[in-house]
Amino acid sequence: AEQFCSDMYHAPFSHSSPVLASLPPDIDPSQAGWPMKGKQFSSEMGHGTGFFMDTPEFLFPLLGETAAGYYMQSGATAVTERLGEVRGVRMNGAHMTVFPTLSFLPGISTLRVWHPRGPDEIEIWAWTLVDKAAPAEVKGAYRKAVLRTFSPGGIL
Repeated sequence: AEQFCSDMYHAPFSHSSPVLASLPPDIDPSQAGWPMKGKQFSSEMGHGTGFFMDTPEFLFPLLGETAAGYYMQSGATAVTERLGEVRGVRMNGAHMTVFPTLSFLPGISTLRVWHPRGPDEIEIWAWTLVDKAAPAEVKGAYRKAVLRTFSPGGIL
């Protein structure tokens, strides 16, 4: 679970090819730059987070237009009203771990629990979380996006 709270720098190296491959045909790959500005936090107790700053468009190649658009408009509006602009729209592409075994990717809306099964084996339980009030089209778009990216058969 440590990668979910301390390894922000791996993403451009490990995930760029699948992200580029999933771009819509009308998007120039040179326009799909990886976010470079972000923040990291870790605690003495093993909890941690990292997130990019001011690059919400980063979610479009990962989630697709329907899910990313909903997250950035409807979802971000409610969060901004409740928590302010920094947490509502400026922080994105986050990854977090509550030590020892709970991790989540808020923008991508996946939650994971890591179950050690021995010295060389781990089992991962994963869920996709979507706003209960989201339209069925958005829920379906999130489901497909997570299946395509961060599932056992996904490309990320």
